[in-house]
Amino acid sequence: MYYQFKLPTRLKVSPDLASADGDEVLPDEIGFANAENGNWVQLTIYSQLDKPATGWARKIGDDGQVRLVEVAAPPRVEFGIWSFIKGCIDAEFWINGQGGNSPFFVAADYLIAWALIETKNKLGNIGARTPPGDGTGPFQLTTTEWATFLADPIAADYSAASRDIGLDQIAGAAFLARKAMSDMSAAITQNDAAAGVTDTQTVAGPYIPAYIDVLLAHMFGLATAKSFRTLKLAGQGGTAVDAVLRQSFSDADVQVHLKMRDNVLKDWDSGVVETVDGAIVNVQNLLGAAFAKAFALIQEQAPEDLPKADGVASWLAVADAERLAWEPLGDETKPAAQIRIRGYFQSIGQPLADGAAIPPWCGAFAGFCVNTANPALLGAIKGNPLSAGSWQSFGNESVPLGDPNPPRGAVVVLSPDKNSSSASHVGFFSRYLGSDNEQVELLGGNQSDRVTLTKLDRSKIIVIRWQSTQRAIDNNAGDAATGAANAGQFNTLLDFIGQLESANNYNAYFDHSGNTNNPALAGMTLRDILIFQDQLVAQNKTSSACGKYQIVRNTLKGLITNGAIGPADIFSSANQDQLAISLMKERGLGAFLSGDMSEDQFALNLAKEWASMPVPVATKGQFRNVKPGESYYASDGVNKALTTVEKFRAAVRSAHK
Repeated sequence: MYYQFKLPTRLKVSPDLASADGDEVLPDEIGFANAENGNWVQLTIYSQLDKPATGWARKIGDDGQVRLVEVAAPPRVEFGIWSFIKGCIDAEFWINGQGGNSPFFVAADYLIAWALIETKNKLGNIGARTPPGDGTGPFQLTTTEWATFLADPIAADYSAASRDIGLDQIAGAAFLARKAMSDMSAAITQNDAAAGVTDTQTVAGPYIPAYIDVLLAHMFGLATAKSFRTLKLAGQGGTAVDAVLRQSFSDADVQVHLKMRDNVLKDWDSGVVETVDGAIVNVQNLLGAAFAKAFALIQEQAPEDLPKADGVASWLAVADAERLAWEPLGDETKPAAQIRIRGYFQSIGQPLADGAAIPPWCGAFAGFCVNTANPALLGAIKGNPLSAGSWQSFGNESVPLGDPNPPRGAVVVLSPDKNSSSASHVGFFSRYLGSDNEQVELLGGNQSDRVTLTKLDRSKIIVIRWQSTQRAIDNNAGDAATGAANAGQFNTLLDFIGQLESANNYNAYFDHSGNTNNPALAGMTLRDILIFQDQLVAQNKTSSACGKYQIVRNTLKGLITNGAIGPADIFSSANQDQLAISLMKERGLGAFLSGDMSEDQFALNLAKEWASMPVPVATKGQFRNVKPGESYYASDGVNKALTTVEKFRAAVRSAHK
């Protein structure tokens, strides 16, 4: 909610005229309401050059004069599709790098798929469309969900107003998705303990929820999502969904849910209220289509971020040999099979005590195969490989869930399915099957109590991981770029970009390329730069671009969350140069330096990052098809290419010394 000041006002630190004075606010300024207390409103007011002012003000004065009037929110800040896709890809690395050895993995294409479902494939910063909650933006995040995000230290650089900025929602959505996984896991584990099911309490645990569960938790809350899953597990999936919803919602809100979420809660053909089984299938179908669309968008917008499926899975030959060896053994109840299973645990340094029962062993089998083929790969896994969830850290590539052709032998982690542990499962990819590729065939252990090829539900896949030799080479080349930068290898390219973006002015900001000290950006901390950029956005400026390389706020936030720089660091000339190189690394600098990416592809990636650079080849731009020499953002009413393709190519080539 927003209020406009009608009179000059001195803010108060608390809702009391006797409290201490705060900042002064001028008439017509607009503030974002954080809280209300009767006639008082706590507001945050943004200005162009000063830090945000926060304090309390009255709606009506003692003399009856109107001091504050409620106004419509400032225009919602839209985003480009490329920026959103890249933001989701960056968020995957960021959120999965938090919390050490967490078994819960949030895939970039889940975030994209979630937003596609909520915006009905429009991927825009839309207003509220999913009552009874007040969700808004590409993920339809509610104020309650956003408050949960803000309450975590991870959200230190975000505010209540950030929820209205579409690209800012990406970080919150990634956090909330992983929290939903953790909360759902704890709920199901507690349910299992009460039912005497032990897998989730062993080293094979914890329970890893499917993305179906995560999306249901967002749509209807954790309690309802848990009820859906526990009813399904208990064989009571025929329960009507409205009966489940009434456990958490009023009759009126249930009717609103049935109307607004009819693509989940009603049969798509008849419109009849679904059962729990039917609702889960509906979400499964929604996600399946959205994952396919998300993969297509990554292919189109950020092909450099697709996994490199080079080489072969050396561990797959070991697994296949084991499969053949198991054919005469029967299942794990047979003594010879048990000896072989115990050998898997022994091979990865976790032998079972004599006489001890054999726990779920899919992770032990995967560990045996990988360790036999390449011990270093097993050693790089974070967490205990006996837990299927730990395998989300395998290798150096994440394969999009919508990719129709993952490399054979890729490591697949799934939420529990039939013929696997009730905690989670890991196996090696063989192929997709079914009329719509709705099944995945895995080669793995503890599948029907043996090593075999088994068909499982594709919708249960949480993550697909791969080890790419070429990606490792590219990453090494990218890491070496820091040393090369210190030696001046990239100076020509950096100055070429900087000249066109800002006349090589480290203090420049959008539409102020000649700025020197009002404010002196190069002397400010990154945290203060973000505040300044928030103010630019709040003032409805066209862009929040700052510095020599005109880095916008969401890109800068991504660089901070990915560890390229800290919020307390200074936005100095040297740090701005390093940030530009970090952006180049994200756009394929390592692959370009190693010879794995062409000059034109790298130039195109840079043109997506810096709008003043021309695309070197005809391509689909942000708003239309663009010709060589045009900006990737041509027709946005703001940007255009400011140099020729030939000059840009020469500058790009200069980095390859």
